Amino acid sequence: MQKFSIFLVAAAAAAALYSTLSGWVTMDDNSPESGAPLEVDYDGYSEGINTVLYDSNGNINYTLRASRQYHYKDQSSRLDEPYIRLFKDGSSHWNIVANSGHIAGESTDSVTSNINSIDLSGDVEVYSLDEYGNRTVLSTQFLTINPESETMETDLPVDMVTTTIKQSGIGMFADLQRDEIQFFSNNTGRYEPIQSSQN
Repeated sequence: MQKFSIFLVAAAAAAALYSTLSGWVTMDDNSPESGAPLEVDYDGYSEGINTVLYDSNGNINYTLRASRQYHYKDQSSRLDEPYIRLFKDGSSHWNIVANSGHIAGESTDSVTSNINSIDLSGDVEVYSLDEYGNRTVLSTQFLTINPESETMETDLPVDMVTTTIKQSGIGMFADLQRDEIQFFSNNTGRYEPIQSSQN
């Protein structure tokens, strides 16, 4: 009899816990009166992705890494800590890092896996190192990049630092294949000549 009482108490506790939890699950801000359970809005998840995309000649065009990727039902993707490397003549010539990234659903071709554009946000940094060791760094908080054409743009403030120049502006368009960067407005800069060592 005592075992049966313990079973009834445990069953009642489990039923109360289930009732409470299912009540929380059905509290959806989008449909508070529908009583429909919440759905997970992504249909795929992966960690440590590393994608290599090639050009028509079979050379590496660019690589895309991320610590995590969430793929959604509308075919869009969210990336955590994306890292993009753009290649030229077999070596990386521009690198882009950010806190997060977003690939729109219509941007991805499921057959070729080409990506038309990626929106990057949060501490976005674009940097390169030339053959002489001179470093160029562009930083902003939001950037849209087309890795195929190696173009990028933003409407937000941008800072650029090179070995000899510090420049900033509001909004920017850059063609990384041509190494051309155009600031839209409030363009200010300072030239700092390289200090030569004297004997």
